[in-house]
Amino acid sequence: MAQSSPGYRSRSPGYGPGPYRDDPYQGYSVHSLANLGTVDPNEILDDGDDGLEYNQRGARHSMLSLGHSSGRSGHNGTGAAAAAGGAAAGAGVMGAIGGLVGKNGASRDGSGHYDAVQGNTGYQGAGGSAYDLGTNGAEKSAWLEKQGASSKRWKWLIAGGVILLIAAAIALGVYFGIIKNKGSGGASTGKSAADDTADNGDLDINSSEIQKLMNNPNLHKVFPGIDYTPINTQYPDCIHNPPSQNNVTRDLAVLSQLTNTVRLYGTDCNQTQMLIHAVNQLELKDTVKIWMGVWQDGNTTTNERQLSQMWDILDEFGDSYFKGLIVANEILYREQMTASELGSLLSEVRTNLTAKQLSLPVATSDLGDDWTSELAQMSDYIMSNIHPFFAGVNAKDAASWTYSFWSNQNGGFWKSDISKNIIAETGWPSQGGTDCGTTEVTDCPNASVAGIDEMNTFMEDWVCQALTNGTNYFWFESFDEPWKIMYNSGSQNWEDHWGLMDVNRNLKTGVKIPDCGGKTID
Repeated sequence: MAQSSPGYRSRSPGYGPGPYRDDPYQGYSVHSLANLGTVDPNEILDDGDDGLEYNQRGARHSMLSLGHSSGRSGHNGTGAAAAAGGAAAGAGVMGAIGGLVGKNGASRDGSGHYDAVQGNTGYQGAGGSAYDLGTNGAEKSAWLEKQGASSKRWKWLIAGGVILLIAAAIALGVYFGIIKNKGSGGASTGKSAADDTADNGDLDINSSEIQKLMNNPNLHKVFPGIDYTPINTQYPDCIHNPPSQNNVTRDLAVLSQLTNTVRLYGTDCNQTQMLIHAVNQLELKDTVKIWMGVWQDGNTTTNERQLSQMWDILDEFGDSYFKGLIVANEILYREQMTASELGSLLSEVRTNLTAKQLSLPVATSDLGDDWTSELAQMSDYIMSNIHPFFAGVNAKDAASWTYSFWSNQNGGFWKSDISKNIIAETGWPSQGGTDCGTTEVTDCPNASVAGIDEMNTFMEDWVCQALTNGTNYFWFESFDEPWKIMYNSGSQNWEDHWGLMDVNRNLKTGVKIPDCGGKTID
């Protein structure tokens, strides 16, 4: 079977064709409302800083939430949907009732007068003889009037009964929607960031909710690193729907049981500062370190904003919270910079770090096929994104294929310090279809199938072996990102299903994190 290189298909947030190309971490795990912040691109005024010109795909208009309010840590979506659905049903039934009551009844002519007998035409009997009702709106017989009144009473009784049933259905729908919403696994039920803080305070290691999150026996610290994007950190949407500090703290409470290294993709919406605050609140500064992501693309305004925010963060917090800086993700793949331009940018950042007496490695990440010896010399770390799923590889072969690609394609320019050679993204979707690895084939049952069993198979074959042989990688990814549904198409519906956990931080049903015999990362 023909296979395509994983270098041609990327999974990192914000890289693919779409409406928010200057935001790599759009939506998926982030938070101001504890709600997901799905954004309709048609509602955002173009500020010239959204990167819409980059390989834009026609955006789907079937958005995930009502009123931009579906998200991690408790959703209002269910209750809102129930209410909206009930209202819609009510409106439809009321229309039907109107039809029921009015059917075969009096009709109003253009003058506003009622014609007792529609059309003023005589009734033609079966034998063809006409019963003349008159030419001037002849009166009904007493019997007809009695029958009409009785019929109307029954119709109104039926209509009243239907109205009562609909009202009850709406009430029950809203009630059960709210109950389900409250039990959906999140700490805050669709609250804004401000409401969350007002109700719960600034969550820390002593909070009962956090203690529960940090003691999940099904989670094991076996991942060298994990890719993470907080919910509601999409710029510019976060200006009016900011992320929630408590949600980031909740996220880290979970992530800290899986890894000691968290990789971000950008600096917008205070996400780096919030993650640092979460580290402090959970007393993890000596344990958890951050790779700060600095998003870059073809938009100079975006690039300048991200770099400026990076320097502000470093000026405020120094370098002690970080493992390093990842400047740009897959920018060579997107052809928005040349290797020479990227190298100059990395060198400039490095020079400015020295001037500020900060000591951090400066790296970039890109698809496995786009790494060259030239790029390797410019970057302090090799960070290669490798996804066996997009090569059409069966899950049982995914681990061996990934390592073979990594060593054969990138091994020639690995750093002598093996800790500086990192697969910056690898993972497997939990549902969504089959990828044949090529557009030339559509029927490929033995190719890459998105599923829980397949995700488990890849992890079983990869995670503990990598832990043993010292292969460094970031698992893609921590939590599902429902906003990515806009990138699904046809039979390919996996974009929003790459997380080990759902948006409410629940380990997906059936997912098994390997315990590697009790061995954990350092």
